[in-house]
Amino acid sequence: MGSRLAGRNEFGSWSGEVRSEASRTEGECIAPPDAVSGGVSTDRSCGGLEFSGMASRTSSSIGVGITVTLLGIATLALFVTTIVFYSQKSNLQKSLNEAQEGTRDFITEAERGNDAVQQIVSVARQQRKSAIGYLLESQREIMARVTGSQRDSAADLMRKLEGVRDSGSTNLLAIVRDRETQIAGMQQRLTDAESARDRALTDRASEARRVSDIEAQARQTIAAATAEIDKYKDDVDRLRDQINVHKSESDARVDRIRAEAQNREEALNNELRRLQSERVLDRSRIAELEKYAKGQRYTGQSEDLLVDGEIIGVDPIERTVFINRGRNDRLTLGLPFEVYTDASAMRPDADGVVPRGKASIEVIKIDQDTATARIIRESRGNSIIRGDKIANAVYDPRKTYKFVVFGNFDSNRDGRYTPQEAADVRAKILAWRGEVVEELTGDVDFLVLGERPVLPPEPSRNAPIEVVQQYIRLRQIRDRYDELMQRATEAAIPVLNLNRLQTLTGGGL
Repeated sequence: MGSRLAGRNEFGSWSGEVRSEASRTEGECIAPPDAVSGGVSTDRSCGGLEFSGMASRTSSSIGVGITVTLLGIATLALFVTTIVFYSQKSNLQKSLNEAQEGTRDFITEAERGNDAVQQIVSVARQQRKSAIGYLLESQREIMARVTGSQRDSAADLMRKLEGVRDSGSTNLLAIVRDRETQIAGMQQRLTDAESARDRALTDRASEARRVSDIEAQARQTIAAATAEIDKYKDDVDRLRDQINVHKSESDARVDRIRAEAQNREEALNNELRRLQSERVLDRSRIAELEKYAKGQRYTGQSEDLLVDGEIIGVDPIERTVFINRGRNDRLTLGLPFEVYTDASAMRPDADGVVPRGKASIEVIKIDQDTATARIIRESRGNSIIRGDKIANAVYDPRKTYKFVVFGNFDSNRDGRYTPQEAADVRAKILAWRGEVVEELTGDVDFLVLGERPVLPPEPSRNAPIEVVQQYIRLRQIRDRYDELMQRATEAAIPVLNLNRLQTLTGGGL
């Protein structure tokens, strides 16, 4: 054959070269690859080549075919197994997806890791229950205790809580505790109320007994009073008869007295006419005597213008003076004096105003018969000298002056006159050994009057009672002021105002 065939057979082995007898050269021998080693046979003997090659190719092809067949069967089995397993996997994955989708209705993946969920699962396992079963059983127990029905849901609970006060802002346990507190308070109040009611009932029973006793005593008293009244009625009837008799006698006596009074009145009228005639004569005689005695009347010097002492020495360096009055003359520390040249300098002017002294002094040291005084005021160019006279309206070395102080005063010079500042004037008079009395009697030496009270307009009838009372009080004070002034004038008692008293006391007020 003239063609050359080479390549693998259907079993994958190599096929030897087939040449024609004519194409071979001498000594050339082509052998197929070694079935074992895969190389070219080194046996160059061509004589036995044809038979040995055929045998080896047949055994190799059978082994390869078996191998390939087993490999195909294994592959097919693997393919079938793979298809079966893949089908089972798909079914399992579908079941898993459906199970996961159904589980999401009960719990999500995020909720599985929650500590509270894990705790519920742990408690459910301990009780050999599922978590859902445990939760359902817990819900039934809670609803049974809260609403009384195991079938109620959370929505049913919320609907029933809508009518409970504070359920929207406060937890149910707090509401229950608050209600328990309120119930306990109400029970305590109820207990207290019942105790109070029992006490009230006891008191009422006691009061009823007391009222019953009082009524019994009242009936006894009324009975006794009725008997007494009957007795008084008898006495009244008897007295009425006596009064009628006495009235008749009195009427007769009154008629007799009236007649006697008329006779007496007529006699007195005659006597009055006679006295009036004599009075006319006496007035004419008095007028004649006053004309005769005019200019011959003597009046003594006023008490407030009497000299109380004398300057016996002067120390101009220490600005002190020495006076002839001491402890034996009832002198007191702080007592002021006005200093005059002589007694004539103390005479009042035509208006009754006493002139101010040349100086004012104040006692600062007292000896037995003398005293030292400091100069508190001195007129320029008219110094104090030995022999000057001193005077103080309140002080007298031989007796105690009596004063009546009345009215409103301004002792602190603030421009307001008040009755309270009259106390300051009284205190000074008492400090200077004077005596203050309330009534203007015959032995009073001085009347010290403040400002005359000024009455406001008289209130109307509709004015408040306080305004009327204030007006009446001020009018009484004004009337008292005028009365004291009139009585002092009639009795020739010296009347001093605050300025004159200060002048006569050396400005000590």
